[in-house]
Amino acid sequence: MTITKLSAEETRESGFTHKAAIKYTDLNTTAALTATLVLLSGMVAGFLVRNAAFRLVSGFVGASITTLTLKVGWNGATVDDDDGLIAAASVLTANSPILAGDATGAAFATLRTGFAPQESAAIEAVFTAIGANLTALTAGEVHVYLTVSDLSKL
Repeated sequence: MTITKLSAEETRESGFTHKAAIKYTDLNTTAALTATLVLLSGMVAGFLVRNAAFRLVSGFVGASITTLTLKVGWNGATVDDDDGLIAAASVLTANSPILAGDATGAAFATLRTGFAPQESAAIEAVFTAIGANLTALTAGEVHVYLTVSDLSKL
């Protein structure tokens, strides 16, 4: 997995500050149905996640995997919500994958203000397979985009 802080020009163009490129090779070493990848860690009070989105670069493929979903949320010291930023989306080629999606999680459900941790938290992507372990994956890539502000620096 490659996590990139986007340049000022890329941020102006897209509105996003961070990009995580996740390939099947980041997941197929996991002999389980679920894998959790940390996209950003060390978030504390003063941070604000204002937007989240994903783009499926190429659908995931895996023998005997009948479903593969992606969720993006947070894991805090006491408060967790694994799909608080992006609700479960299909990313498996065989299941009419969702090619792109925006902030569909609970953090954006009412006022679309985002997630502001009040404790130490990490932003995580959770992949869940049905039918076979993630070791069966042989192809696929998804990019997750986040707009993160550190309000304590303003």
